[in-house]
Amino acid sequence: MSLDQFIEDFEEAVEDVEVGTLSPSTNYRQLEQWDSLSVLTVIAMVDADYDVRLKADDLKGCESLEALFAHIQSKASS
Repeated sequence: MSLDQFIEDFEEAVEDVEVGTLSPSTNYRQLEQWDSLSVLTVIAMVDADYDVRLKADDLKGCESLEALFAHIQSKASS
């Protein structure tokens, strides 16, 4: 699992986000497209693709895609 692949997966999961437009430092919670449906879609994507179960609070606690990826990695290894 790489950060670049995670960002691409995230871009594909969130409706109306073009692939290649986000970076590790992107604050995804500030995206115009970020809404409750996006939260559920990202939670489902992480569960299916990374076998990690996230909660909405996990997404609220991260400020960037890089921080979210690190959080997912820490949950995957525990």
